[in-house]
Amino acid sequence: MSLNVKGLNSNVKRRLALTECRSQKAEVVFLQETHFDATGTFKFAAGLFPRTYSAFNDSKKAGVAILLSTNCPLQVNSQISDPQGRYIILQTTMHGTPLVLCNLYAPNTRQIPFLTKVLTKTFRLLPAALIVGGDFNVSFSDTMDRQTLASKPPSSEQSRLSRLFRRLVRRFALYDLWRVNYPTSKTFTFYSHPHSTHTRIDYFLGNVPTLRLMADADIGSITWSDHAPIFLTLKAKPPFIRVCHWRLNENLLSNLVPRTDLQESLTEYFHINSESVSSGSVLWEAHKAVFRGHCIALSSKMKKDRNLQYNNTKADLDRLENQLGSRNSRHLL
Repeated sequence: MSLNVKGLNSNVKRRLALTECRSQKAEVVFLQETHFDATGTFKFAAGLFPRTYSAFNDSKKAGVAILLSTNCPLQVNSQISDPQGRYIILQTTMHGTPLVLCNLYAPNTRQIPFLTKVLTKTFRLLPAALIVGGDFNVSFSDTMDRQTLASKPPSSEQSRLSRLFRRLVRRFALYDLWRVNYPTSKTFTFYSHPHSTHTRIDYFLGNVPTLRLMADADIGSITWSDHAPIFLTLKAKPPFIRVCHWRLNENLLSNLVPRTDLQESLTEYFHINSESVSSGSVLWEAHKAVFRGHCIALSSKMKKDRNLQYNNTKADLDRLENQLGSRNSRHLL
């Protein structure tokens, strides 16, 4: 998963970012524009992502980070960090397969020289599967990855940058992994309100070994950040099956409806079984299993209802966003 977060020095934004990563069950997260300084890396440390690799500068500008979850099978061998906080490169292995990760945040100007420098550094670490992701600040195609509500044609400078970007990608034998799966689709990752322009400037690029590992690529919705998250799924088997221990969902006790349901089920259990079981210890131990089963059922129902509401809202947002991008109209804003 990759997302431009536009600053994480706020508690609210850090919580939103963690919620997004958790809901997507991301194992590797690329973040751009973290705006951390030398001590800010630890502000985002959490039990979900115990391994965090960052690049930052002293002025709290730019900043990138790669987060690895507790379930991530990657073993990190080396790290290259940009002192300006524009890119970070990790040399890793995944189940014995060499894999190079590069997370970058390109500047608004001189994008092509910057990308050339970063890609040259990453290619020194090959042969390996290569994934370059982040905010490139340039569109790959004027016709497929840019759309203006005012129906204005792209400027000559924008067309030149797109042409140079395509040439650079071909020079390094890379592929736009999302476009490989969706060659004719129009989906955007950023909307500029001042220019009324939709663009796709967030990418996952990969080489031929990465294409063999790729299972899927997708683009999410623009919600709390001004960029849409992008996703990449690789074909990789987990090295182990994690054993989970049941814990009581405390939300069941703070919510009146499930709390009442649990009270009624316990009352019914002891009413039915208190006279049929001679041993009080057996009755007590058995009630734990019954109570746990009710808790699991209620938690599952609450989660399904919550996910249904979230998916319906997200579907409405996706539909409106697609209409906004296709109709070239301000009516939906």
